Amino acid sequence: MSTATMRAIVQTRYGKTGSLELRTVPRPKPQAGEVLVRVHATGVNDADWALIQGKPFFVRLFGGTRGPRGRILGADVAGEVVDVGQGVTRFSRGDRVFGDLSEHGNGGFGEYLSTSEDAFTRMPDSLSYLDAAALPHAGNLAMQSLFDVGQLRPEHRLLVNGAGGGVGVLVAQLAAHHGVRDIVGVDDASKQEFLREVGFARTLDYRAVDFTRTGERFDVIVDTRLTRSPFSLPRALAPGGVYATVGATTASLLGLAIWGRLISKVTGRQLRMLWLKANKNTAEVAALAESGVLAPRIDRGYPLAETPLAVARFGAAEHRGKIVIAVVSP
Repeated sequence: MSTATMRAIVQTRYGKTGSLELRTVPRPKPQAGEVLVRVHATGVNDADWALIQGKPFFVRLFGGTRGPRGRILGADVAGEVVDVGQGVTRFSRGDRVFGDLSEHGNGGFGEYLSTSEDAFTRMPDSLSYLDAAALPHAGNLAMQSLFDVGQLRPEHRLLVNGAGGGVGVLVAQLAAHHGVRDIVGVDDASKQEFLREVGFARTLDYRAVDFTRTGERFDVIVDTRLTRSPFSLPRALAPGGVYATVGATTASLLGLAIWGRLISKVTGRQLRMLWLKANKNTAEVAALAESGVLAPRIDRGYPLAETPLAVARFGAAEHRGKIVIAVVSP
């Protein structure tokens, strides 16, 4: 393949994963302040799934109301710097980097990308590219939901709804490291053993048990799905407790946005939506991964050509841990 081109998964339309095509496209060149990165691995996130479907409709504002105009998705990236633009001071050729590109145009579903150096943090030497690609987005969500919003303390009781994905695994590890002992994970029955393996003290099958009706009350709830009515959530919170959602459908988020503040005021339980600050905690996540506190679980590493299969598995919520695209075979 010419050094002027690369392979990439290009989104040609909104809809199912059949809209993703492997194509040969021009290789980008770094502009001032940018680094050219050879992508080794990239994680699959909720944002990718929403942008592929074009649902909710407002996501089309980021890529075209009628169609995505040949967009390359993928925000969680780990790779190697192969060139730098004028004015770059933080990185040099050969540096191993990772980061969340959601505020920098994405591009991880391709062999190379060029974007602002501010999107990246140096990878720990001990971390593989696959593991590194599982950390930026999920790690920042976990850190910010637990500590910025939840103000987690060792004596707290913690519940995680939708616990079997990339975020839930890291939330359990961070909470345990922080001294929390009562960590409850809610997910599909098929994931109960996996949840216990990654650090949840107890587990609930969401189809069999409504966590808002068990009579138990938690100090912090982190929700990756928001499957319950906002009016039911205070039942599961202790006095002064905090609920933080990090992912949900538009309809459920709208309900929480409309009613959450009033419910919080009336009940004394805080219902919050996390507005992610991308890469705010990536350096800290890197240090925790290097020390062994954070160890992402990889559901499977798919080759670049099988990205549509990887995204379909993500959309079906069948994965345990993080789905990662191995752009370069490990």
